Amino acid sequence: MKSEKRRNIMNLISFIAVVLAVNACSKPGNGESPDPSVPGKKLPDISEIAIGDEWPVPFEGEMTLPYSGVDEGDEIRLIPRYDKSVTYTLKCIDADPEKGAVFTAPEKFAGGMCSVVLSKKDRVLSSETFVRACDLSELEKKAGMTVYGRVVDYDGNPVPEVSVSDGVRVTHTDAEGRYWLASAKKYGYVFISVPSGYKVAVNRSVPMFFSRLRSKISSEYELHNFILAPENNTRHRTIVFSDCHLARRTDDLNQYEAMFKPELREQYNNAQSEGVALYAIALGDLAWDEWWYKNNYPISEYYRTMSDVDVPIYSIPGNHDNDPYIADDFLAEGPFRQSIGPTYYSFNIGNIHYILMDNTIFNNSGASQGTVGNVQDYSEGFTADQMRWLMADLENVAVGTKVVFGMHIQFTGRPFVNGDGTVSFNYSMPAEQRLQLTELLAPYDVQIISGHTHTNYTNRISGTMTEHNIAAVCGTWWWTGFYSDGRCHLNGDGSPSGYAIFDAGKTSGNSLEWKFKAASRPESYQFRAYDLNNCRISRELYCPAEKNPKVSDEIFRKYACGYDVSRSDNKILINIFNWADDWTLVVKEDGKELEVTRVDAYDPLHVIHFNMARMNTNSTALTFPTSLTSHMFEVRASRYDSDIQISVQDSFGNVHTETMKRPRQLYDMSKAETW
Repeated sequence: MKSEKRRNIMNLISFIAVVLAVNACSKPGNGESPDPSVPGKKLPDISEIAIGDEWPVPFEGEMTLPYSGVDEGDEIRLIPRYDKSVTYTLKCIDADPEKGAVFTAPEKFAGGMCSVVLSKKDRVLSSETFVRACDLSELEKKAGMTVYGRVVDYDGNPVPEVSVSDGVRVTHTDAEGRYWLASAKKYGYVFISVPSGYKVAVNRSVPMFFSRLRSKISSEYELHNFILAPENNTRHRTIVFSDCHLARRTDDLNQYEAMFKPELREQYNNAQSEGVALYAIALGDLAWDEWWYKNNYPISEYYRTMSDVDVPIYSIPGNHDNDPYIADDFLAEGPFRQSIGPTYYSFNIGNIHYILMDNTIFNNSGASQGTVGNVQDYSEGFTADQMRWLMADLENVAVGTKVVFGMHIQFTGRPFVNGDGTVSFNYSMPAEQRLQLTELLAPYDVQIISGHTHTNYTNRISGTMTEHNIAAVCGTWWWTGFYSDGRCHLNGDGSPSGYAIFDAGKTSGNSLEWKFKAASRPESYQFRAYDLNNCRISRELYCPAEKNPKVSDEIFRKYACGYDVSRSDNKILINIFNWADDWTLVVKEDGKELEVTRVDAYDPLHVIHFNMARMNTNSTALTFPTSLTSHMFEVRASRYDSDIQISVQDSFGNVHTETMKRPRQLYDMSKAETW
């Protein structure tokens, strides 16, 4: 046993030496890694270490650093970036200028972004990096099972019944936490479905629930171990966002840094203060394929953009997260797999089973190296591998479990108001796979989360299945923020740029609540009310003909969406961003309740801040014009100057109110401070 442990330690020493040497600012000798096995050769001083993107440490036992300048009793401190009140210590128990310094492993450490600090009397050496906790325990091989390993917690206790997959096959850990998988190594990684009550290390916002395979040769055996940290996560909160569309254009990166990332940090701080475990899910279109090469912002740049975020973000690709030079769905996903990780997988937090699946079949006809194809040539669906994996994954999920199922492209279309006042929706996913997916998910209590449309809507599909289509972070591809100097971020349906928050275990261990959160606005900001007497959008004010000769009167009228006509009917239009069928709306004038009518309508503020703003540049290229939405409601007041009391109650009894002072002017965010 001692010889095995010694061998494992020496393996780690070699690994560390290579990592340190490769990333060193000043390499010893002729550039070779420091070698403690050469007699009489003094090792380089510890000050020459330049820690790179990762730094491996054992999660148990000891490790040797092949450097001199360290004294017995010196300590290396690992200070997590997400919580500087915690310190993990590696203590030097033996030091030799020719053999290196031996340190104890940190206790109860599963890895993460840390400051690595070595304090000496005359100096402090410090570097921030991802510290990877390594389990070098060896397991017996089994014939044909070429990917194998174990799953343990940071105390070395085995974690049984964990689902393990290579994207095709699914197996489970045994009572000793061990697994063996006959893998063809098609996808280049092995991943676990993180079990409830545990968490994994986070590397620059990416949860490390997967391990990249070292070889593509299916006959080569590979050991991949996983270390988990126990976490009480029955009570947890999940931020769900979609459609960032970062591309180095329309000042998008500055808008993102100023508007959205502060939201993530605020949510993290709030959760920390409440003692709530916080996670995030990104539903795709994180970058924008068409601009990967034009503006040097491929998906790897999105990863770098998110590297200072400490929230664990589980991500899947959208249709715009594929390599635009490749006309093949599997190969085009390669950069995403390389930079972010698996494109479909599951994990468990508390009493909820989360499933995320890429549902874009990317054809991209006409693409070749150096040539962007038709990136709009894609369809919605799942591959055969995905469906086989999903069936196997669900075999380990108990009937009646709450399941959150995430995908980029919507399962259902936006709801619309029929002539008789009823509301309907159509399905988006092709019938065959829709029926198959519905059948697979039928035994569970399912919340589908999706993006893609840049609008908000909620559709009740059945008694046990609801879809939440979540508005985009980028709104109208960052244009409304660009045109309004960052003061107005809107989606095509008038919903603010924002994200959803799912709160689990808030009222009971099995409870799940949700809400939409507008970026840069309080959580109470759930609707916007318009005084239609004062919503006229005139050509003279918003798109003067002499300045914009390319914009004909006909085109102006089309994109004014009916707001070019004056009104005096005393109607109020209320846009309730995240409306669902179990919400209620009560509107009163002078204490008298007014009749409410649900309508399909256009949001006037979006008409101003995209349609008008674009045409006012003498352009008729309105790729993302204001869209019809049915989360609109009209009431008629008795006079033009009465105050109106609006009360909106959501699915969970939260009430949002406003007293609307009339007459109210239509806010123009290029001038006004509020909206």
